[in-house]
Amino acid sequence: MAYRFVDHTAELQLELEAPTREGVLGEAVLALGELLGGDEATGGGELVRRRLAVAAADDAALLAAWIDEVVFVAESEALVPRRAEAVEVDEGKARGTVTFAPGAPPHLVKGVTYHDLLLAPGETGWRGRAVLDV
Repeated sequence: MAYRFVDHTAELQLELEAPTREGVLGEAVLALGELLGGDEATGGGELVRRRLAVAAADDAALLAAWIDEVVFVAESEALVPRRAEAVEVDEGKARGTVTFAPGAPPHLVKGVTYHDLLLAPGETGWRGRAVLDV
């Protein structure tokens, strides 16, 4: 038996900035909308709103859980994320309403890695960083 590690570059780093921690989660929704559907999901069909809630041990893991949940809803219900509203973050929990448009998002994002994961205050607001396994 033998094994080996092979370098693989199937990752995409997402960097986010917003005045607040909640704003970073909203920006993540906008970025995922562009990645998963661009402008293709703007025609036909009613917009769909989903109330999402996630929990995690710290802020960075909360960002990963939020992204994973948005991607799960998008792929499982054939919806493209468009915007987030009323996002609240406190004590290891995030919740908010995400508006989706009907579409056919590709099964592109396999998950968020914990490599370089970040959700923290920056010099002019909050910063987020997530590496997406694509």
